[in-house]
Amino acid sequence: MWFRFIVVVALALLLPCEAAWARTARGGLPADIALPSTVTAAVYLPANDRKARFFVARPGIWMEPGKALEESVAATGKAYFATSFLVEPDGEQPYGLLIAVHPTLKVEGATLRQTLKYKVFGPRNEVLLEGTQTATAAIGDLGAGGGFAEVSLQVMRLVMVDVLTKLRPDAMKFPPTGKFKSVSPELVIDRDNAVASGTGFFVNGAGQVLTAAHVVHECLLVDVKRDDRTLASHVVARSNLLDLAVLDTGAPVARFLPFRKAFELNLGETVTNVGYPLQKLLAATPNLTRGNVSSRGALAGSVGQFQFSAPIQPGSSGGPVVSDGGELLGVTVATLDVRRLIESGALPQNVNFALEARYAAMFLRKNGIAFTEVVPNANGSIRIGNDAALSTVVSLTCFQ
Repeated sequence: MWFRFIVVVALALLLPCEAAWARTARGGLPADIALPSTVTAAVYLPANDRKARFFVARPGIWMEPGKALEESVAATGKAYFATSFLVEPDGEQPYGLLIAVHPTLKVEGATLRQTLKYKVFGPRNEVLLEGTQTATAAIGDLGAGGGFAEVSLQVMRLVMVDVLTKLRPDAMKFPPTGKFKSVSPELVIDRDNAVASGTGFFVNGAGQVLTAAHVVHECLLVDVKRDDRTLASHVVARSNLLDLAVLDTGAPVARFLPFRKAFELNLGETVTNVGYPLQKLLAATPNLTRGNVSSRGALAGSVGQFQFSAPIQPGSSGGPVVSDGGELLGVTVATLDVRRLIESGALPQNVNFALEARYAAMFLRKNGIAFTEVVPNANGSIRIGNDAALSTVVSLTCFQ
């Protein structure tokens, strides 16, 4: 008797909780929509957003909103669809629906506000639906992870409910025949928010651009801009070891940078560097600086790099280091971390690094990319060097 009473009381306490959970999970779905949907759903979440994290000095921990969003995609996908998964850029796993989401997270006082712009594609990559959903949550106890998981889960539920309510998908209507690698990047990217920018230069008359590999890392689409002309491009060769990449624009050009024959590099010789640094802050025009080859070596342990003194800024990566004869000497790849050195008591000045042109040539040969070698110009000048760099350099903008 007592056992029965306890069970009855327990059920009385449990049922409202289950009912509340069901209402939350369904999130206002019409009663005639069964869960989970039989459609196979894929979700595209940009790589930069998946990796998003920041450090909070007090209490001295890392916050990982990207991880929270990834987990919310997995949790809601499992709740609302029979099969769901996060897609990778070269993904071939078939789907019936593709949901591309682009998040924006804001901290407003003690509140987190997560907004998701989303676009839904069918198996033939046709756009079926697009919209925006927003959710808020208390920032909470950062030591326990804060409210990032809660706000991410809320906003993903809103998106999933919107998709199911408006499209009423099933496997018959949307069979799993779509593949992400066949989707045009232009359809998926967020044009309003570039994730990175950098510099490159034409390396041959076919309109192929040489740059640093880290500039185009995990980009779905890279815009190549020269003056007022913008060209779409795609990566045709890459080496993370050398930090080099080649983009193909498919648009022939009249000017490109030749390599110095025998790849001679003279200590102390004057060089020109051109780039497009700080693109969101500075004018959208090339930034030209002058300096010299400071050392034939670079950081301890590095191979194939030399040091030059022409000042650079973030966004200069991938730009050319050019001789006064108009020949390519190297590709800008890095600079010292000034902030950390200042903290240690040192004040570095114009310590920048480029990959030697001889290694770039080896990379191009290996990948069948055309380039030109010329005899060093013994009558070089500042005008010749500047003109060669300025006439071939391009700005690069990375989108996901």
